Amino acid sequence: MSCVTAVEGEWLAELGPMFFSIKESYESALKRRQRERADALKMEQEMKNKEAEEEREKKEIQARTDSTISRRSEYATPGRQSSATPKFGRKKKRGRLGF
Repeated sequence: MSCVTAVEGEWLAELGPMFFSIKESYESALKRRQRERADALKMEQEMKNKEAEEEREKKEIQARTDSTISRRSEYATPGRQSSATPKFGRKKKRGRLGF
């Protein structure tokens, strides 16, 4: 097994790409560059779509929180419960002291 008569070039390029590479023809290199450009444009478009989607979701969340905050904001009045009838004339019950 110490002598090798033939080695497949693609196999060698796959196992040792830093030592051996397959020379591409002009047409295959051109096709590869076109494919890489198309992939880059596609990825860029996907990234823009993703950013636009995230921005839209952020605006929806902000609009929802703004609407809930504006509905809930009320002035606090000491000693008065906003949802209850005012308690005038009633004596406050004293709590039990001790055990």
